[in-house]
Amino acid sequence: MNPNVPDSDGAIRYYDGDYPSLELDPPRAGAVQRLAAIGLLGDVAFYRTLAEQAGGPVLEIGCGTGRLTIPMARAGAVVRGVDSSAAMLDRLTRRLDREPAAVRGRVTLTHGNAIGLDPGAFPLVLLPFNLLMLQHGAGTAERLLAAVVAALPPGGRLALDVMNPLTLSAAAERSGIPSSPLIDPWTGASYLKITLAGPVDADGEQLVHGWYEALEDGERAILTDFAFRWRMIPRPRLERLLSDAGLSIEETAGDFDGAPWQPDSRRTVVVARRTG
Repeated sequence: MNPNVPDSDGAIRYYDGDYPSLELDPPRAGAVQRLAAIGLLGDVAFYRTLAEQAGGPVLEIGCGTGRLTIPMARAGAVVRGVDSSAAMLDRLTRRLDREPAAVRGRVTLTHGNAIGLDPGAFPLVLLPFNLLMLQHGAGTAERLLAAVVAALPPGGRLALDVMNPLTLSAAAERSGIPSSPLIDPWTGASYLKITLAGPVDADGEQLVHGWYEALEDGERAILTDFAFRWRMIPRPRLERLLSDAGLSIEETAGDFDGAPWQPDSRRTVVVARRTG
């Protein structure tokens, strides 16, 4: 989410239904297809493997409700999770409460941001699931990357993923696009997510907004709305941002299985290393 999004925003309330966890939630129909459609299938295994290789604590910026945090901790990684949403951290805590003591003991949570957090202490920092895109506005992505570099020791690694803007429409949508029926894992209720995207402006920013509708006995009723802004990061701009921050790219892929990046790749997945 964008920083300072209120916890009442629908995208926070329904986050775990929008982005299902195959590791943490009960199995449900359509979850794999949902993750594949939004380009997230395989992200947990990708980041978990990097965490196992890190040789020290992992800093996960934008940990949310723990889709990555808990699987990494289950694999033995020590994780410092940071998020700006108290509501999402509360859900992560509730999920952790169901885990064995050893897993709980490997996770520390911080409400806020990563600026000034334990300089040089993390051999691996994660900016997963579009987090760099969500730092819209002049200089915000640069400030986040400066915080990342400060948290890394020399030679430490950053891993991130963002949408490939070449696969996104820059024009405004005229009507809301409904999702397939989704399930809130916390309540078991069915709902639809209706999404509208505005035009991409001269700075590459786009407003994405919409609303959630309950599905009960075939009836639809509006529940709540959501809104966020993100900034498109074409691959050349991403490479420039990382280089300017003092990071050298080791790997760039088009998905979490390591497929070569192509102009039609859904995502840009990068591993970079602090150069000094």
